[in-house]
Amino acid sequence: MSGDTKVLTGLMRRRALEAAFDELGKITDPDQLARRAEETAQHGSAVLPVLLSRLDTSDPQLRGGLGRVAALLDRNVVVPALRDVARSREQSDASHLTALTILDRFLHEPIDDALMQAVQDPDAVARQSLLEFMHEMSGNQFSVIEYLNQLAEQPPEVARMIVDAIPRLPADPHLVTLLRMIAQGEEPGLATKALELLSRTRTVDAFEALTSLSATLPASRAALAERGLRKLRLSGIQQTAGRAVQPGQDDGAWRALLSPIDAGGGQVVWFVNRAAGKDHGQLLSLLVRDAQGIVAGFGASDVPAEALPASALPGTLHTIAQSDDGPQLQLLEVFFDTGRQVVYEALELNWQSGSPTPLEYRLLNPAIWQVAFEADPELLPIPSAKPGVPGQSAALLDHPAFAGWYWQSAELTDLAHSLGLRLSTGARTERIAELTRRMTPEAVRSYQRRLTGMARWLTLASQPEAAALAQSAAEELGTGSPADSAFMRRLIGVGLDIAVLGSRAGITRQRKP
Repeated sequence: MSGDTKVLTGLMRRRALEAAFDELGKITDPDQLARRAEETAQHGSAVLPVLLSRLDTSDPQLRGGLGRVAALLDRNVVVPALRDVARSREQSDASHLTALTILDRFLHEPIDDALMQAVQDPDAVARQSLLEFMHEMSGNQFSVIEYLNQLAEQPPEVARMIVDAIPRLPADPHLVTLLRMIAQGEEPGLATKALELLSRTRTVDAFEALTSLSATLPASRAALAERGLRKLRLSGIQQTAGRAVQPGQDDGAWRALLSPIDAGGGQVVWFVNRAAGKDHGQLLSLLVRDAQGIVAGFGASDVPAEALPASALPGTLHTIAQSDDGPQLQLLEVFFDTGRQVVYEALELNWQSGSPTPLEYRLLNPAIWQVAFEADPELLPIPSAKPGVPGQSAALLDHPAFAGWYWQSAELTDLAHSLGLRLSTGARTERIAELTRRMTPEAVRSYQRRLTGMARWLTLASQPEAAALAQSAAEELGTGSPADSAFMRRLIGVGLDIAVLGSRAGITRQRKP
């Protein structure tokens, strides 16, 4: 290959890499971003110079793409190169911070004081970072999640520097969103500071942020949000009429739907806004789980109307197709406040367990908390237990709402392997009794909560007999030994049978020539 040809080939590769990095800054889907980063990294040694040339950015989306590519390169080469950029006085502060972000978050390299000292004007960098953040938010509201993920990976003083810089910029709805999400974060000092700044931001956006925060924060922080609301009211700021749509209106009304509770204690809560005559609707989907609370969230504002359940009376059961090979989702239409009560009780589990709420929930929850809410356990009715024949509660596992319920634990898998291909009736009964006797108090309380939750769901579904039976099973667990619970014995028995069948299938495969 001639010298000219080599130069031309190098230029073509450089242009291809430049285009690839341009695209990395635009991709928001995590799976697509991971695939494109892998494709880019496959260009080998030619990637690093282009990557280093892109470090002078405050774009959180591009920083994330650069970091994913860097993580796929030879770390013996990329780490020293990034450290050189971070230490260099000739590089811009944006380049310093991007290099530090990649080293810390994506390559898990320690960041020492010497590297931080190269940043010459931290306040200017913080303001520039916020300006870039606002620009990204104007095109994609979910970019705040990537921004906060990156901020969480920085030394604590970086987050404080960013928050301190906010008052030095003009009031902006995107900065209000950032403060609202920080107020829901795990760091108490930053959360308090964010609430204080919101109470001093005399805009309707800040008022509405504090309104939603007063409903979704634990008591101590909720009190600060309510105090901030009072300050804004006294200064003449209040919610604009029509900004929050009350449930029950024909156009723009939010509705709630609940799935049954599954074997792992998970329950899906949908909040849907499908206005009549519109091609698209809004969806906020939350997954709550015993005993962590809210564990996942998803939201979209452009869901095709036909993909959302049509409005129906409370108690109506909807069947939702999820994917070609996935099980259908059963969702029960309930009152809006009933769905919010489920979420509120899940939040209490987050606070008790110390499990942080997902960033997606923190971003999207004003959709459900903009309307005033008073927590009321009676929104989730608990039926009277059903007095009946001992052992009757085991029949619950034949109910369609309990499909998929079985005991799941590593113990069952180990036990199934030890039993091999043979499991006599006597051995099975003995093993089940042994497992019930070894149930921890925490596991017992968890199943009590799950059964009580199912009793409520069945009551809302107008199935009083099954609801009373579920409540009876919950109370049976609370007053006696798990070994005395017919429901628990059968639950463990089903789990053991599934584990044994799986073990047998594995042994059979191993014996095939």
